[in-house]
Amino acid sequence: MTSFREYRERPEANPIEVIHANHVLPAGAKDFQGQRAGFVSRAIAAGIDVTLIFITVLTTAAALWMLSFIIDPTTAAIESDDRVPELVYFVAYGYFLNWAYWTVCWALSGRTIGNLVMGVRVVNRRGERLGWGTAAVRAAFCAVFPFGLLWVIVSGANRSVQDVVQRTSVIYDWVIGLPTLKRVLGRVPYVQEDPAR
Repeated sequence: MTSFREYRERPEANPIEVIHANHVLPAGAKDFQGQRAGFVSRAIAAGIDVTLIFITVLTTAAALWMLSFIIDPTTAAIESDDRVPELVYFVAYGYFLNWAYWTVCWALSGRTIGNLVMGVRVVNRRGERLGWGTAAVRAAFCAVFPFGLLWVIVSGANRSVQDVVQRTSVIYDWVIGLPTLKRVLGRVPYVQEDPAR
């Protein structure tokens, strides 16, 4: 069976990414392409993702609050606390959204918006995209136990607790372009064609 290291070192493993690395990336980034990402890159990527989910939850709360005035405009101002669900529901909603978002993005392309911004991608032990089951379990593990990321700091292999348990890796895989929905969902290639080719 091919290990992640053997897969990564084969030049034919992913010709699109090889073209990308050789023709688009700055010289300083080429040496890191395909290597496991460090703590700072991964933490910032996760922070971007969690911030997006937090904004979505706040937007949902604001929308429900405004909708309550349309449904029942006569409720007294003193009863305004009853216009939106309790905080515990929004926390549960946020965790569910985060889990669903990570699951879908990791299963379809290996990248979330935060991953795209920071130039990282989640792969399995063979360097391939995660399956739906693995992505779902990893997303749940990351949402429930985010402190597992701290293991990257002491791990010689730049692996979180989640990576060790599930035999996954987060690798540097820079792409050029904005993090569009099609790119997050893996519908378009991440490379720009070299005009000279």
